[in-house]
Amino acid sequence: LNKQKGWESPLQREAYICCASVGAIGLANAGLFLKSLILLDRACILGLPRNEISSLLDFVELHANASSNFHTLNCSFLQNSIVPDYKDAQLQKLLHNQALFSPIQNAIEEINFCEINPRAFNDRFVSKTQPVVLRDFAMNWTAVKRWRDMNYFIVRHGHRIIPVEIGLMSVEDGGEMKECLMTMRDFMMTYIIPSSVQTAYPLCIGKKIIGKNIAYLAQHNIFNQIPSLLSDIDPLPNFCGDNGPSQINTWLGTGGTQTPLHFDTYDNLFVQLVGSKYVRLYGLEETSKLYVVNQNNASLHGKQGNMSAIGCDVERINLQRFPLAANAQYTEVLMLPGDCLFIPARVWHYVRSLTTSISVNFWW
Repeated sequence: LNKQKGWESPLQREAYICCASVGAIGLANAGLFLKSLILLDRACILGLPRNEISSLLDFVELHANASSNFHTLNCSFLQNSIVPDYKDAQLQKLLHNQALFSPIQNAIEEINFCEINPRAFNDRFVSKTQPVVLRDFAMNWTAVKRWRDMNYFIVRHGHRIIPVEIGLMSVEDGGEMKECLMTMRDFMMTYIIPSSVQTAYPLCIGKKIIGKNIAYLAQHNIFNQIPSLLSDIDPLPNFCGDNGPSQINTWLGTGGTQTPLHFDTYDNLFVQLVGSKYVRLYGLEETSKLYVVNQNNASLHGKQGNMSAIGCDVERINLQRFPLAANAQYTEVLMLPGDCLFIPARVWHYVRSLTTSISVNFWW
């Protein structure tokens, strides 16, 4: 992780996991449960399956959480920082006027999820690889309201170690994204709470002004790490096929984060919980115009052949460098709290956070 690349050998990973597990047992035996949990969190993030140490981790979590709650009680850093409710009409107007790079012109089809059942959803959209927005899909989930308060994460989970991406992914914009591990508390206090002060993030701000202050807990299965958070969402949406989701990812970050243009090989339900995001989609038939990164020359992020060289510059494509993209057809949507977007497998997508934001997605 410190070298910003993967393990040079699987044996290195196994050796680290063994040492971390033994160290965690020793620390727990000495009553140092917070330090023990730090070791176990790091090991799980770096490849240790939770189910292999579930009994140990449950025991350490129980005692570490009690210790953490004692230390955070009445602490002065628990400032009131609640992300605004972007379902508010005035805030939506602000997003349209200040955060979007250009007005929504090619809107993705929208339906109210109450008006369709899972079978009809599968027949009408999944089987036809047709994207759709389900407005208010998650409005009854506890997380939509509870997770707006960043202090919830500080008080209950501030001692947990999480993987965070710092900076911009796009090198062309002067960005140099780095990955690191930090506590949830430091993440919230250093990045998320300061980000929440600003209500809208235009593209130019995300690119040029606050690059060093952009931080993202990206594509992390935090529910595997902290299972208690599952009670705040619906972990088994009945729109995820007959067998349910194979993985749930969490996306928690500052305003201005971007996910470069790419596709996944799974069907995807993307659910916005807090804040707002802009999403653009290109169908599979547009692939020849999107300059797929050559796998032989790709970075670690492009080795699977699912990345576009356009990267994060989707909203202002350099047509001198990528002339074919001028004719690529796309659809787009402004995602608000409680909304869900179905992204079929192999559909290209780009995402930008217009505010401090929390999302989850379900692959199946």
